Formats: sequence, C-alpha cells, structure tokens
Amino acid sequence: EYGAPSQLEKLAALDYADLIVLNKFDRPGAEDALQEIRKQVKRNRELWDADDASLPVIPTIASRFADAGVDLLWQKLSKIINDRHATDFVAVEAITNEDVLPGRILPIPPERQSYLAEISAAVRGYHESAKATAQKVRLVQQLEAAAERMAEAGKQEASDDLMDEVGEISSKIEHSVWDAIADHKEREVAYLTGKTTYQVRGKDIPVDTTTTTLSGTTLPRVALPKGDDLGQLYEWITKENVPGHFPYTAGVFPFKREDELPVRMFAGEGSAERTNKRFHFLCQGQPFNRLSTAFDSPSLYGRDPVERLDIFGKVCESGVSISTIEEMERLFKGFDLCSANTSVSKTINGNYWWHLAAFFNIAIRQQVAKFVEENGRQPSDEERADIKAITLSTVRGTVQADQLKESMGQNTLVFNLDTALKMMGDVAEYYVDNNIRNHYFVSISGYHIAEAGANPITQAALTLSNGLTYVELFRSRGLDADKFLRNFSWFFSNGMDPEYSVIGRVARRIWAIAMRDVYGVGKRGQQLKYHIQSSGRSLHAQEFTWNDYRTTLQALYALQDNANSLHTNSRDEAFGTPTEETVRDSVAIQLILAREYGWLKNENPLQGSFMVEWLTDDVEQQILQIFDEMNSRGGVLGSLEVNYQRNRIQDESMLYEHMKHDGSLPIIGVNTFIDPDANMLSADHADKFDIEVTRSDEAEKKSVIERNTAFKETNAVAAEAGLARLKEAARNGENLFAVLMDIVEFCSVGQVTEALFEVGGKFRRNM
Repeated sequence: EYGAPSQLEKLAALDYADLIVLNKFDRPGAEDALQEIRKQVKRNRELWDADDASLPVIPTIASRFADAGVDLLWQKLSKIINDRHATDFVAVEAITNEDVLPGRILPIPPERQSYLAEISAAVRGYHESAKATAQKVRLVQQLEAAAERMAEAGKQEASDDLMDEVGEISSKIEHSVWDAIADHKEREVAYLTGKTTYQVRGKDIPVDTTTTTLSGTTLPRVALPKGDDLGQLYEWITKENVPGHFPYTAGVFPFKREDELPVRMFAGEGSAERTNKRFHFLCQGQPFNRLSTAFDSPSLYGRDPVERLDIFGKVCESGVSISTIEEMERLFKGFDLCSANTSVSKTINGNYWWHLAAFFNIAIRQQVAKFVEENGRQPSDEERADIKAITLSTVRGTVQADQLKESMGQNTLVFNLDTALKMMGDVAEYYVDNNIRNHYFVSISGYHIAEAGANPITQAALTLSNGLTYVELFRSRGLDADKFLRNFSWFFSNGMDPEYSVIGRVARRIWAIAMRDVYGVGKRGQQLKYHIQSSGRSLHAQEFTWNDYRTTLQALYALQDNANSLHTNSRDEAFGTPTEETVRDSVAIQLILAREYGWLKNENPLQGSFMVEWLTDDVEQQILQIFDEMNSRGGVLGSLEVNYQRNRIQDESMLYEHMKHDGSLPIIGVNTFIDPDANMLSADHADKFDIEVTRSDEAEKKSVIERNTAFKETNAVAAEAGLARLKEAARNGENLFAVLMDIVEFCSVGQVTEALFEVGGKFRRNM
C-alpha cells in the first residue's frame, strides 16, 4: 500500500522481489494502483515491452474467502519455494491466471454507495418543506380572516386585494396539503362519535374510540390536538399525526388490538421437552400464544451437541438445544403453528437458516398430519404442494437473523460476512417467491448493540442504518422493496435514559420518510414494527428484587410508545436463567400496566408533550449526524471495515462503567443507598448464595447428544447426498435456503454448518 505513485520510485523491493502483491483490490482506485505498480516495475527492470500479465505483480483480496488472487499468489510462491529449497508445498490449482483480475464483489452498487447521505438529506428536506408549507397555510388562513374583516367593515376593495394574495399563495400549495388537513378534520369527527373503523389488509376493523373510567370519565383512546391554526395543525400532521398515519411517529396502527396483548416472553432452557413445558406455562390462561425462543450456544453457532468438553459444557445451558428437525418438533408440541393466535419468535442469527427451514418444515408436517387425520390417507404430491404453500403463507412469527448487528454488536458471526449477507438475500428471495407474508425473515436488532454498551441514540442510529443497508442489498438482487419490506421487523432495548422514551417514535418517522421519499415504497413498507425488551444491562445482582421496579418503568416507556410486542426481564436474570416464579412476576408487570394502569387507556399519551416533541426532534438530528459520519466512511459496510461502530459502542460502554464506578451515575443499591450486607454477593461468600437458579443436569445433556447421534446414523445416506447438493448449489451461486428447505429433514444443524464452512468460509473477528 502507498499514498502516491511517486512513492513507488523509493521502494527498492520492486527491483528485487520475486512477487509483488497488491492487496485490497476491491477498494476504489485499485485498478489504477495496479497499473502504476506495473509501470514502475517495467521502469525499474527495463522491461519496456513486457506484457502486463507476465509481470510478477498479483492483485489479491485477502479478506475474501477462497479469493482467486490469493490462490494464484500461493501457487506461484509455493513453486518458488519448492524450486529453491527442495520442499514439497502443494498448491491448489488457481481458478484464475495472470490475464484475469480478481473480480470485485460489490454488494451495493457504486451509484448507491451514498444512500445514508441521501436519506439524511431526505429527512431534513422533508421537515424543511413541511415547515415552509405550514407557514404558507398559516398565512392563507390569516389573510382570509383579514379579508373577511375588511369586507365586514365595508372595505371591499381591500378585501379583494387580500383575496388575490390568498389565491397567489394558495397556488403554491399542493392539493395534498389541503387534503391532509381535510382528512384530519374528518377523522376528528369520526373519533368523537365513539365508534369508527379502520382497515387491515382490506378487512374493516370496528373499534370503540373512547373508554369510560370508574369515575365515569369518557377518555379518548386517541387524543387529538386542539387549536384553530391550520399551519400549526399541518406541521403537527407532518411531524406527528395520529397513530396509523404517515409518518407513523405515534404508531403504525390506528388502534391497539384488544384481543391480543403485546406480551412476548423469551424462554429456552435445557432440552426441547423442558422448554416446551415452559412455553405452555407462559401461555397458561392466555387467549394467544406468543412464544420467543432462546437457543443454547451450540445451537446458536450451528454446532451439534457432542461430548467434546468445550461444547458439552454449553449444551442445554442458557437456552434450548435444537440440532435436528425432530428436536424442533418436540419444542413446539401442542402448539398449532398455523393458528392465527400463535406467533413464534426465534432469537438466532449467525446460523439461523437451518433453524428457520426446520421450523417451516415442522409447521408443514403439522398440516400434513391434520390432512391425514381428516381424510384417512396421505396427501398426493399436488395436495402436499398446496399444503406447503398455504402453510408458508399462514405461519406467523419472526427470526432475528441480523448479520450486521452480529458483526458490530456481538462479533459472533458464524460465516464470513459476504456469505452471511448473500444467504440473507437468499432467504428474502425465497419469502418473496413463496408469498410468505406473515413471518418476518429479519428482526433488525438494536438490543444487542445496547447491551454491548451503546447509548440509546447510537443504538437507534446503528439499527436503522443496518436496516437501510439491507434494503440496498436486497434491491441490488432485483427484489421488489414492496414485497420484501413486509417481512421486516425491528428489536430495540429500553433502558432508563430519557432518550429511550422516543427512540421508537424517531425510528418510525425516519423509516417512513426514507421509504416513501427515497425508495418510493407503499404504506406497508413504510411502517416500522418493533419489539421491545427491557434492558438486561440495567439489571443488577445487588438488591436484585428492585430490578422489577426498573423493568416496570422500562415497560411503561414501551407501552406508551405503542411497541408492537414486549418482553419484560425477570429480576433474577442478573445472575442466571429466570425461574417460573420470577417469569410469572415479570409477565404480571405487563398485564398490570396494560389492564389496570389507567394512563394507558389512552393510546397516544406522549403526543402533545413539549418535552417529548423536543426530544424527538433532537434525537432525530443526532441520528442523522451519525448517518453522515458513516456515509463519509463508505456507508455501513465501509464503517465496519474501520471499526467505526464497535469503537463507538466501546467508548460509550466505558463512559457508563466509569460513571457507575465513581458514582456520578446514581444506581440505587449499587453505588448509592447501599445495603451494608451487599458484600454477601462477593465471591468470598459464594457458599452462602442460596437463591434458586435454573441449570441443566448431565443426564439431560447426554440424552440430547444421544438423540442427535441416533438421528445422524439413521439419516446418514440421505444426509450425504443432501450436503453434496448444498455445496454444489453454493459453488453455483444458487439459492441455498431453497435447498435447505429440502434437506433439513435429514441433515443436522452441525452437518449443514460444516458443509457451508467448506464453500463459504468461517467468520474472522476484527481485531
């Protein structure tokens, strides 16, 4: 690497080197750099007539798995070493030669590299335009009032002049502005009548717009702004609007569902049978089944459970062990996965493809079993295909699957990022091709970024930028944004900081403006739906029962802001997997807030607050500033290469820890209002720590391992053929998820992972 071509003249190595390597050939300007190096080598060695391909200059992209340039380099280097030292290094046959340059893989086309800057400009321009239009609307209203007063005073000529001015200004205001104001007035009348309807996917949903308190007060479910200033009203419509209407600041649906609360509790421990029991416990007495699955570490990393010590210790711990389709079937026994009242979230990222394919296949199995029970026979091939299509279009749920978040927030990808992003695109394509409408193929996650130490503003900015990057990646594959955006969902953390009260509002507004004004997508793609989990980092082992108070306040943030689903952490998660008792208490937090707390009978309680409006605008501008900083580094992918995101997260984490340590950030029971017996939590008193914790036993681990081994022995022949087919599809650039859907019936997660390592490469941590 060098700063300018003139520096090449000073490199004596160019006179003597057997091989000269130009790495990072995927960078802009690499072809020019290669040409300059070749020119200098010709000058130095007086090879004026030599062909470029004959020169010992090799371009490489060492960060890419199985790079053709690196293969060619090793082929030449091993030959030189073997010839000189009588060694026998073996080189694979290079798939390129001196005449062919290694191709640059650009997941985002060059003309779209500045997408973050474009979105920042669009959001700022939207607000500037709305403010200017609001001033015109206000001026028209004021001039009309003045003209009316002049006419009443008998000054008709002055009145006519004013009305001429009204016409002049009105001609510069688009009809859509007056339509928006008129629509709001109509909505106001409808909401005041006590009943209205709204549509979801073409279906009319009747709702009561008011509720009555014990005192007899009639509360509006959605409160509307008061005042006669149309300019102020228009500005409010463009910045806030009522829930369910662009820019969706207050929520993506006009009203909350009354038949289904946003409760979605995270669970997973031990074997599939034990977690299934916990799922049924969580759903007891509820009219709906909203399940959220935690997997153990081997499952998360795509490994089969085995007795190898580094894996055995993690099997069935802090999550459920799922490595075969049979285990997946045990996990959801007793739940109809195609029921409208059942929704399943799967928190898995680096190796989610296998688990998603297994989940879909057991849902199909359930429906095939129903067919057999109802008809007394197996379905024909055509009937089975129909069952599969109907199941895929019906099943509800989410898989996390956020590869960019894994890279920056957890550094725990399984495959290298290029392969991981390509496979995300495969899944998106499969969803579009198979009309999978009710299941989200990605939950773009800020939670882990926050848990790694990011403050709420950075969490929101990095999460939004990741989502925008996925839009660019999938569009570059030729996918229709309107078709894949319906399968996007989001996941944020709620802590104690004031910014947490508005990050959902800000995210919805930025996303809606970007999707409509930059990408031109329809209403559904403009709507950002998100899940909230209360902050795990805010839970402390000291005075751990007080964690419930923190969680309650964080849940209130979420419910006030119309989060679409919510997980409330249990108080004992500061030191282990929660027990049934503490989980029940954490569910009660949500139920009490949603069912008893009168403030939440209104569904837009944050709107109209001076503080909330100011904070919303301020946080939005800070997020756009982070977009600009990443844009100057080459967007999200370019910023990852220089560790921008991780450095930012680490700096903010360090600030939090310093302030917690020196007491400048008060944390009750931790650094102030401390119990004199708090040192009982130290390692010196571990033998007296008698709090119940959940752990897996050795017999359970061995049972899971034995079942995995038996599955692989039974399906050995079919698995060998299936894995060969998967590797061939990977080499040919085919859709790997479509193949996985076929082979998951007889291939374990570990077998699939090892096969993909061979053709896609492992993740290497950025240091």
